[in-house]
Amino acid sequence: MLKKAIFLIVILAFILRILFIFQGGVSFHYDMARDAYEAQKIWKDGHLKILGPPTSTPGLYHGVVYYYLIAPFYMLGQGDPRIVAIFLSFINCLAIIPIVLLAKDFFKSNKWAILSGLLFAVSFEAVQYAPWISDPSPAMLTIALFFYFLKVWQKGNQLGLYLAVFMAALSTQFEFFFLYLFILIPVFIYIFKTRIYLKDVLISSLIAALGLSSFFVATFKFNSWGLMLGGFVNIFTTGQLNFRMSFSEQFLNYINKLTELFINNFFPINVFLGGLLMFVVLYFVRKEKFILFCLFSNLPIFIFGGHSNVYVNAGLVVPAILGVVIVLRYLNRYLSLLIIGLVIVSNVYAIFKYSPQGQIMLVIPLDMNLKNELRLIDETYKIASGEPFSVNSLTLPLWTNTTWAYLYSWYGQGKYGYVPAFYGHDQIGLLGRDSLQKIEKPYVKTFFIIEPHVGIPEDRYNWEIGSENSKTELIKQFDYGEVKLQFRKPKMNE
Repeated sequence: MLKKAIFLIVILAFILRILFIFQGGVSFHYDMARDAYEAQKIWKDGHLKILGPPTSTPGLYHGVVYYYLIAPFYMLGQGDPRIVAIFLSFINCLAIIPIVLLAKDFFKSNKWAILSGLLFAVSFEAVQYAPWISDPSPAMLTIALFFYFLKVWQKGNQLGLYLAVFMAALSTQFEFFFLYLFILIPVFIYIFKTRIYLKDVLISSLIAALGLSSFFVATFKFNSWGLMLGGFVNIFTTGQLNFRMSFSEQFLNYINKLTELFINNFFPINVFLGGLLMFVVLYFVRKEKFILFCLFSNLPIFIFGGHSNVYVNAGLVVPAILGVVIVLRYLNRYLSLLIIGLVIVSNVYAIFKYSPQGQIMLVIPLDMNLKNELRLIDETYKIASGEPFSVNSLTLPLWTNTTWAYLYSWYGQGKYGYVPAFYGHDQIGLLGRDSLQKIEKPYVKTFFIIEPHVGIPEDRYNWEIGSENSKTELIKQFDYGEVKLQFRKPKMNE
């Protein structure tokens, strides 16, 4: 019964996650375009990678496994990011298996185990993670497995330790700050008095070294020990004394992140109910050491300054679901059914309302999704009517046309048989430089693409608009959310 239920829940979860992918509900901006170019170098050029995507901390990089994970699906889809999004969605669905197995172990009941899997299947946060074409996305599965294997180890199976270490290494490959998972292992030993021998330490260290080996290889190859150490210094320092966050601000940041976990997974359309649920769960699980350990497992991140990104909670949906199920078991049948119904309705409503817009919970800027971008590209070809045309772009990062170079070379070339020329800032050293021909003066039919203003300095934004106005004259503007397309004509030389 349980196996059939898991299969059906995985199917349901997969449907919810891919429902809007081919309608363009996939966020796609510079980071995704950059990774798409890098991943395709592996199968197009046979260019093996040892360095992953850069982190937000100078000198530190994520692991390279993500590139190898998505490369085959860019190949199968001939560059189509939607095929990669479907694959990542499937990876996300597999997290149902460790969640159900953990719940079965905790509650000794198929009913509550199945409910745990169902709560993950309909989770708005999980659905947002699933098609997100970014390196933290697969970590939803690896962290769920990390918690599951810790439980296996706690029950006396040493294999659980080795697999937990491997999942910690794999999670770190996907997102560098998940390195904190390694800190949790000795803490786990102390709290749960778990038996460990010298042999276990040696085998675990070997597994960790192999799992993290790409970081060491990249550091040796590029002789970047200084940069890496500088990156760690940036993490562990608090910044200028006059401008660092106070304890109350950091503590409030942590509490807000914890409440976001319950809001995004159970009541995404009601902040108050989601936040209240967190306090109710903490009360009911106050004696459940394993759930509390997992729920507060990301504390090391906040101890070293905190983190503003939503994916700081990646994987914590596992203890959150177990905690909610514990609460439901204490309630009478009708109240439990009412709360389950409200959670499902809240999540499904949020999925259908927000998922068509992409991964809005995880990315900035908004409206940079394939639905808007491909409609914009179609409009340029429609106006061009088969004639050559040129484009310029105002982007984040500034003067980096990587996103539009990728979209035109994949979608525009594939559908219309040719690509525009580019007359913006020189793209020397940037990905996508060779995808569009660089020209000095715009063609008769020319377009200016303006990405959402968020993140672009006000003075630079206005300066770029003025620069474009000095070269071309606006004929008509098309708005795709916050993404703008301007059809222009060159100004005549006086």
